[in-house]
Amino acid sequence: MLKNGKTFDENIRTLSGELELAVRWKRPSLLLAICPSKLSQNKAEIVLERLMQKLGQAVVRVNINEKQPDAAHAILAQGRADRSIFFVSNLDQGGGADGKDAYRTLNIYRELFVEQGLRCVFWLSLNEASNLPKFAPDFWAFRHRVIEFASSHGSTRTSLPADVLTWPLRDFNDSPQDLREKIRGREELLGQLPDRTESALARAELLSELGYLYWRLGENEKAMQSLTGGMAMAENKELAQVRSWLLNGLAILAYERHEYQEAFEIYSKILKGGSQDGFLWMNLAVTTSALGRNNEAVVHGRRALRLVSTDARLWNTMGHLHIWMGKLDEASSFFKKAIELAPTVPAHHLALAACCSSLGLLDESQSEISLARRHSEGPGPYLDICQEAILGNPETAFHSLKAAVRNGQMTRTDVKRDPVLNEILDHVLIETSL
Repeated sequence: MLKNGKTFDENIRTLSGELELAVRWKRPSLLLAICPSKLSQNKAEIVLERLMQKLGQAVVRVNINEKQPDAAHAILAQGRADRSIFFVSNLDQGGGADGKDAYRTLNIYRELFVEQGLRCVFWLSLNEASNLPKFAPDFWAFRHRVIEFASSHGSTRTSLPADVLTWPLRDFNDSPQDLREKIRGREELLGQLPDRTESALARAELLSELGYLYWRLGENEKAMQSLTGGMAMAENKELAQVRSWLLNGLAILAYERHEYQEAFEIYSKILKGGSQDGFLWMNLAVTTSALGRNNEAVVHGRRALRLVSTDARLWNTMGHLHIWMGKLDEASSFFKKAIELAPTVPAHHLALAACCSSLGLLDESQSEISLARRHSEGPGPYLDICQEAILGNPETAFHSLKAAVRNGQMTRTDVKRDPVLNEILDHVLIETSL
């Protein structure tokens, strides 16, 4: 298996093994699990919790906040310490004048963890892992093991997959063969149009559609040729709308090349006159986030939703934007709105299922997967793969994904662009192993 997959499994086995020994010998265990993102933490929590349940142990989550910065007494207040494993999170939210009260209380009451025989996993962000030895050095010395999960979404990838960006045409959910048929039809029509000024609009629109269709096939060079050819036709001010579509396509191609600044400059140029196109504002939000300016991205995204409040695609994109920022609760609300507006779109249900899974809401996650199946067009491996990964079996899901690509049931291009797959599986494996 690939390195990143092994790292996750080995870390889970280490945590599980330490806790199993602690349960067997009735001794305390203070484990520190460092995760690069909230998504990777939630995935690890779900898998570890299932293993603990097999040991007859209940997992109790203790989320630190300003009102409850004292992890030790919050745990003791739960009772049943002999039958429980405690998952402690959000140390940075402990409050105090400098925001470090949670660390100080760990230092003060460190001996309680040992005296009471507590078995705890402290789930730490990279920042919390840096702060813990600084602000709770004595507690740090009490730790039994430190487990560091490999970097995944939150660290090595800072941008959403390209499929969350909106083109003016989004209804071609066809097979590669069907897409090629559409391309042939449009190229034939393009060849029949006279090369005169009065046909410029029709030619530019056809070239815009061809750009999208080639992009869907992953043939980005041909997409670029079509879009730039359309730009040459759309110099007239009367063709401003189709020109913005063509520029949008060029920005998406730049985004997919990871040339985010170029994409940002294209969107800024299109929107300079105060455009009311909510789809372009949402694309700008995604691009701005890729540049690391998340607060600004949220502002652009909310503007897009004000301009086009009834299109489920924008709410769905806003949900994915918040997932990649680690704001799962907010993401959930955006996905629910997308489902309210378009309840028969499977992708919206799968996005909410992945979000619910990351929040530990497995019953809700399974319900959304069932709804995605109900609205899906016939059988296929995609839903099975998503279900396996969302419900905590990423290894099985990835093997199935590789088989589906190998058998021609799914394309590498679509997999790499799919936001749900990149959220529930390690995107590094997707990028390097398909």
